[in-house]
Amino acid sequence: MILRAAIVFLLILNLGIATWWIGGGNAMHAPVPQPMPAGVPGLRLVGEGAAATPAAPASATVLPSAPPAQTGTMATTEPAVIDACLRFGPFADAAARDAARAALRVAGVAAQPRETPARSGRGWKVYLPAFASREEAKAMGERIKAAGISDWYVMNEGEDANTIALGRYGGEDAARRREAELKAKGFAAQAEPLGDTRAQSWLDARLPANANRAALAAISPSKTVDCATLR
Repeated sequence: MILRAAIVFLLILNLGIATWWIGGGNAMHAPVPQPMPAGVPGLRLVGEGAAATPAAPASATVLPSAPPAQTGTMATTEPAVIDACLRFGPFADAAARDAARAALRVAGVAAQPRETPARSGRGWKVYLPAFASREEAKAMGERIKAAGISDWYVMNEGEDANTIALGRYGGEDAARRREAELKAKGFAAQAEPLGDTRAQSWLDARLPANANRAALAAISPSKTVDCATLR
């Protein structure tokens, strides 16, 4: 009887313990945090503050804006300002003319060839080389007139346009005397035969304002001609 009673007691005891265990009697109750004294900061885990504070968004890098496209018009080439027109030569042959033409091109002057045919002799002429314009030629004619020389004439057309004719003579001696007389009065007269000349080669050129006259003179002798007579 005693053994049976002990067994029953143990069964009841085990049943009670099982019931208590299933009912959560062993659950650990979290301790209630005690309030901290005023002025004492609370404890935080390392990294807790970083997690609580959201990271500031990265500022966007502002790239400099591209400069506005240039919409201006294309630069146009200004036409060269013509300062004067010259006739270079005469040249002994085409080879000499072509060599001078190439040298003028290097100097920035475009020249065009001109040929004068051979002529039979018709005496001599005395003249002043062509001026840049008819107005300049007339002004020189007035100076000649004021010097007491009445035999002069401004040529109007052809290769001799704007030259001043100062007389024609049958022989060289008379022409040379006239040339010397005019030079003595300060006029750069020239005497040359009329006709009976060989065919000659020349180069005609319109000079830009920045042309180097000294460099051009070193390439070939020249005389001023009316630009209107050039091709």
